[in-house]
Amino acid sequence: MKRLLLCVLGMMLFTVQVALAAPVTAVGEGPSKEAALATAMRRAVEQGLGTYVKSDTTVVDSALVDDKILSHSKGYVTSYKIVKEEKTADGVTITISATVDNKLLKDDIDALTILRKNAVVGNPRILVAFSNKSKDKIFKDKEFTEEVYNGIVESLTDKQFRVVDKAAAEKFSMQQAETHEIDVDLNKAAAYGLKFHAEYTLFYNISGVVREGAIGKSVLLNIKTQLIDNTRAQVITSKKVEQTGMGQTVEQALEKAGREGGKKIVNPMIDVLQKHWMDMQQNGALYTIVIDGVEDPEQIARFTEMFEKFPLATGAKEVESGGGKTTFEATYKGKRDQLDRDVIRTAKELGWSLRKIRAEGARSTWKKL
Repeated sequence: MKRLLLCVLGMMLFTVQVALAAPVTAVGEGPSKEAALATAMRRAVEQGLGTYVKSDTTVVDSALVDDKILSHSKGYVTSYKIVKEEKTADGVTITISATVDNKLLKDDIDALTILRKNAVVGNPRILVAFSNKSKDKIFKDKEFTEEVYNGIVESLTDKQFRVVDKAAAEKFSMQQAETHEIDVDLNKAAAYGLKFHAEYTLFYNISGVVREGAIGKSVLLNIKTQLIDNTRAQVITSKKVEQTGMGQTVEQALEKAGREGGKKIVNPMIDVLQKHWMDMQQNGALYTIVIDGVEDPEQIARFTEMFEKFPLATGAKEVESGGGKTTFEATYKGKRDQLDRDVIRTAKELGWSLRKIRAEGARSTWKKL
């Protein structure tokens, strides 16, 4: 029985792999072998493209498809074999058997569809991290700070925001405490958030006053937060709330104030966060890409031309070059990992091999090998 189940699963996996990378036959003509081969690859991609463009859920302009998808035909063909090559009166005709990456093709078509509909997909992912800023040991109590964290996360998840797991957040908080970083290091906070694919980091710290009451203890908490756009390493809003709590002991008073204070701090940030996220999705963010090892002006111009043709990229341009380094800027409407993917795809089409050596906020540096 177990062997039969494994066979069935293997057949299903093989079927999925075939669907994602399907071999097709295509013919191309041109004045040269290179031109004919490029036409054949374009027609191979067009075969897979028809499935997605004709579906009821996908409506994209044919000119946009031509500019953003078919101009990158070589990038979707993972392998090919020339089956037949003939010389004609007009040049060359080539028949190829090509394997097309249909998953990558569909991802780019989906991106175009989203842009055409001007829609926002889901809510962003957020890293919630505690800054151990207070010098008073009372406000560093683990159970109490967890109550603040739980209150923040509860409010965010109730509003359908995705939150990075608690272990990652605690690790970042510990790193901040161990290095005695009192003020938020934006680049470090942003880089840590991006490591866990979080678009934003909500960074909070706590201070307050403990008072002796006639029948118990009371506390007045001050919770301060900074919401960091991890892509740009910029603070987009800062908020502060006060929350009181009472209990028989200081610990009880802190826990009551902590959870309610955590919930309370999220509400004034939601509108700013949603507006910023929508703007990012619709208008994109400005990214800087530095490539070390490119000096040929024609290659530099080709890179900007090809990169801008990806569905999520606009306004690509060279801003500085010299000493073997070239700096590009582009507005990009996707996530940081999608941008990196398209940088690598552009390099591959140019025959380059790139390695990312540094990433900081909206700036990344690549080495041409």
